[in-house]
Amino acid sequence: MKKPIRMCIVCRGRYEQNTLIRFQINNGKLIEFSKVGRSSYICNKCILLDKKRLVKIFSGKFKQKIDEFGNIFPTKETWTNGQGAY
Repeated sequence: MKKPIRMCIVCRGRYEQNTLIRFQINNGKLIEFSKVGRSSYICNKCILLDKKRLVKIFSGKFKQKIDEFGNIFPTKETWTNGQGAY
């Protein structure tokens, strides 16, 4: 059986859908996907990039300013202490 493949909007790598994190922008805030509206995916490698760099990338991709990061992104310490992938 085929598994759905999606693209990370940062690195443009192609991964299985269940290994990516899905999010959306709502009123300038980056939040988890609420099952309504447009959304995008980001891979586990790109999620560890600097937040300022991610805001710049997301603002360019969505053509709107991101005012606030939601709590969907783990800190580097949490990620590297063996918490693993989502």
